Amino acid sequence: MTQHIDLSRNEENLKQTITLPQALGIAFHQIVGGGVVSLTGIAIGLTGGGVAIAFILAAAGVMIMSIPYSALGAAMPVTGGTYSYAKRLIHPAAGYFTLVLFIIAQASLSLYGLTAGAYLHALNPWFDETAIAIALMSIFYVANMLGAAFSARIGLILAGIMLVAFGLFIVFGLIHTDFANYPPVLPEGFGGMLQAAALLTFATGGGAVVAEMGREMKNPGRVIPIAVIGGTAFAALLYVLIALPAAGVLPIEEVANKPLSAVANAVMPGGLAIFFILGGAVIAVIGTLNTQLMWGSKSLLVAIDDGWLPRKLGAVNRRFGTPHFLLTMLFLVGVIPAATHTSVGVIASAASAVGQLTFVVIMICSLRLRKLFPEIHAASPFKLNRTVHKVLAAAGIAICFYQTYLLTNGLSPEVFVALGVWIAIASVYFVIRYPYVKRVMTARREEELLQVEVDEMTRTLPGDPDLGRRGATID
Repeated sequence: MTQHIDLSRNEENLKQTITLPQALGIAFHQIVGGGVVSLTGIAIGLTGGGVAIAFILAAAGVMIMSIPYSALGAAMPVTGGTYSYAKRLIHPAAGYFTLVLFIIAQASLSLYGLTAGAYLHALNPWFDETAIAIALMSIFYVANMLGAAFSARIGLILAGIMLVAFGLFIVFGLIHTDFANYPPVLPEGFGGMLQAAALLTFATGGGAVVAEMGREMKNPGRVIPIAVIGGTAFAALLYVLIALPAAGVLPIEEVANKPLSAVANAVMPGGLAIFFILGGAVIAVIGTLNTQLMWGSKSLLVAIDDGWLPRKLGAVNRRFGTPHFLLTMLFLVGVIPAATHTSVGVIASAASAVGQLTFVVIMICSLRLRKLFPEIHAASPFKLNRTVHKVLAAAGIAICFYQTYLLTNGLSPEVFVALGVWIAIASVYFVIRYPYVKRVMTARREEELLQVEVDEMTRTLPGDPDLGRRGATID
């Protein structure tokens, strides 16, 4: 008996509700959030007084990679860009293995929860870092269950509070910074600077995630470039202003590998220091946690529609438009590293490294789009000159590979073994599952070709207005 193939799409139940301000809030929280408060101290340990330069280098590298990604997202808005672009523009196998890496990167949810716990623990030792991490992930897991628009509105409120707190830190910090006796740059040599810049791409590279939600945005061709490029540029400026006092107020040994709360307590009055910890540092990391739960399920959702996993896992709640089973999976991916007391540095390095590799795939996809679908590229509201596009993509790929090398250079053998086991299991599963996925994709293409014929008939036979109910899509 021939196996029935379900060609319906769970992603069609997602709601197109995200506006430009909400998209900017998503990008803002994913960029200006957990990374800056959790990694600035680590970067100071690598660069000394050069941490601001490391942020500039990181932002420059991210901008080079983000511009082609923005052009791709503006021309072809999709759900789950990390998976969808690789599948459509390279090969389904590329989409699958990009998704395998993407899932590893979601362990960074633990990073944000643990960092929030560390700041609260610094405020009062009563707070347990692991318990706080799990509690915060649970709260925002529930918030995201109520819908992307609801979660995005929460993000805008949190962003406003966070900006005030960071602004106060910058003002008080710069007042107390002695630039005449500023710490030396590069105590660990230029290699430390490059390693710090690679690590800080985790803090500056979040804007591109809005492309994961292209189908849920109003006017994505305009919204995606503004959110990605504008958000990254704003983050770079803010990070430099935070980094200058972070390294220049206290002796290096008191701030290296330490949270920003040490500087806040030294330069801000007691009440404002507490506000910075709660309204700045803690809200920054939980805001990033909130947005990552919002976009992190989208590539998985599309992959399930293609048959890689059972369809029930991709079920979307019709009232709230949220993939509740996938949100639960993400919640567990975030909770496990926190519950097992995995190092924040290990989580950041591993997640950043695999994130760099997924960016390589996206750079290739941005070039493939203009080759395979020139009419879509030409109609985009944001497109690049061919030469500029090639130069940016080539530079972005080179940066990604080099930063991956820097980030993985210090990881323990156990981390590589775990990654190897994960990829081996995923490879075996690919061999088993791909024949079914291929049948799904073939049947879907046939259905869409038939729909194109129906649409043509509708245009030529106006007496049958109900023949064509929807247009063809690219798959």
